[in-house]
Amino acid sequence: MVNIRNLFTRDAIIQYLQILGPMFPTRVMDTVFTRRPQQPGPLIGSDIIKQSVKAMPLGRRGSRSITIGGAAGQTEFYEPYPIHPDISVTGADLNNLRMFMQQGNSQELLKVWAQSKTEILRQTVRNTAEAMCATTLSGKLQWPVQIEGGGFETYEVDYGAPQTLAPGEFKYWDDPATKVADILNMFILIQVLFQRSGIGGRMAFWAGKDAFLTLFTLASRILTSTKLLVEAGVSMQLGENFVMIGNNKIELAAEEYWNPQTAAFVPIVPVDTFQAIALDAGHQMPYASIDDLDGGLQAMPFFIKPLKTDNPSGYSLIAESKPLPVVNPLGLFRLQVLAPV
Repeated sequence: MVNIRNLFTRDAIIQYLQILGPMFPTRVMDTVFTRRPQQPGPLIGSDIIKQSVKAMPLGRRGSRSITIGGAAGQTEFYEPYPIHPDISVTGADLNNLRMFMQQGNSQELLKVWAQSKTEILRQTVRNTAEAMCATTLSGKLQWPVQIEGGGFETYEVDYGAPQTLAPGEFKYWDDPATKVADILNMFILIQVLFQRSGIGGRMAFWAGKDAFLTLFTLASRILTSTKLLVEAGVSMQLGENFVMIGNNKIELAAEEYWNPQTAAFVPIVPVDTFQAIALDAGHQMPYASIDDLDGGLQAMPFFIKPLKTDNPSGYSLIAESKPLPVVNPLGLFRLQVLAPV
């Protein structure tokens, strides 16, 4: 009989993950949510994100300390929901596996088989976490929760609206009158917004597909053979997936994630939108403790448990992860830069 329980202990899973190596690139997680602490307990406190940091007055010698504005008050707690995929391993699958084991190194074969199942489950968890991260760029985490009967409800955490510019403070990129200097002026206004919150030392600038192509076309009108652009003293440079205006690098963000509720792909940045992200604003994705006794109710990024089933006879390989992408809305900027149709 093939017993697979010992193949999915905590130590074995860690070993598989080390052998499997780094995951495929995920744009939002790899750029915005590089900090991923393991948080004890099932709840995540809102005080983990960075507060707005400004200058403050001095105190007289011998006087009491001065409370930092915005750092006092009640802490909100968020309850992460689990990412909970499973893979069915039937008795027929195990019978076939046992037959192959008789033809070679049985222990090595079992480990390779377990690694392949681990890879499928961790890719599913990773894709889901990346999609959740992408939704938070709007200032609000929204993700479908499947309920009994196959329907959906929505898990939602509202962190606050991103910063933006009002109509009249900028020119739409597809306006024929728009110049490179107008784009540069928009960047100056964005930097001011972030600096007033004490952030913006490290930035990422992303443009949706249509917005990027519009900007690229605008820059290409004065393209020289050296691919160096200058308009009214503003230097520019073009690349396959970026446009450089002064020291500001605007990157194409054409990646999409799959929404299981609508059964459709959704761009991480809307096609007509420009997104700026202050990477030093405290955005992070903690992992809460999983709700599994075999996992010790511990915080961990990823866990798998084999569960014996009888109809059909076999096992379910059940994975669990409880990430919660948390953004500081003061470190987000979002603006529709193409004129509404």
